[in-house]
Amino acid sequence: MLSKAQECGATGGTIFLGQGTVQSNKLLDILGLNEAQKEILMIATSEESCSELQDKLSEHFKFSKKNKGIAFSIPFTRWKLKSNEEEKREIHREFNPSHYCIMTIVDKGRSKDCIKAAKAAGARGGTIMHGHGAGVPIDYYFPLIIEPQKDIVMILTPKDNVTAIMDKIIADLELYKEGKGVIFALPVVKISGLIENKGVRV
Repeated sequence: MLSKAQECGATGGTIFLGQGTVQSNKLLDILGLNEAQKEILMIATSEESCSELQDKLSEHFKFSKKNKGIAFSIPFTRWKLKSNEEEKREIHREFNPSHYCIMTIVDKGRSKDCIKAAKAAGARGGTIMHGHGAGVPIDYYFPLIIEPQKDIVMILTPKDNVTAIMDKIIADLELYKEGKGVIFALPVVKISGLIENKGVRV
């Protein structure tokens, strides 16, 4: 996919390995087949070329078909460590996102608890990644360093479900306590391949 993206004008990208969660099925749970290996490709590109690049990749890899994959775009034109409520409302008005990408960083082994809480609040599943720090100063991005033995859970959901899902994760995983984890949501401005009856969720 990265090669195709470069053919379409992308200058490069970063590939992550992840685990997608399959819809609840007792037999799959017993057989240990309730997770699917995934590759996550992140590409930074200009606002002008973003939509065209996503459309070309979606068409080439047939994201409109079941279980072929999902592509979505997140704006980073106004990324700030801290923003007031008026700035947040302005961003929502400008992009008017239909979906959000909820990111949760927790201790390794707690990702399944995170997915369980999210599903209880209406999420259809998520993708789990494993991360570690690389000399990032404390408080540079978040009030928690991404050290070895951390799980990163990515959940894509309609905007109407965001608050309920985040509140449930915060409550069940006690993220209101210091050092328990971090959760935040990013607006999604364009999405391809999200099928309602899909077995594997992002």
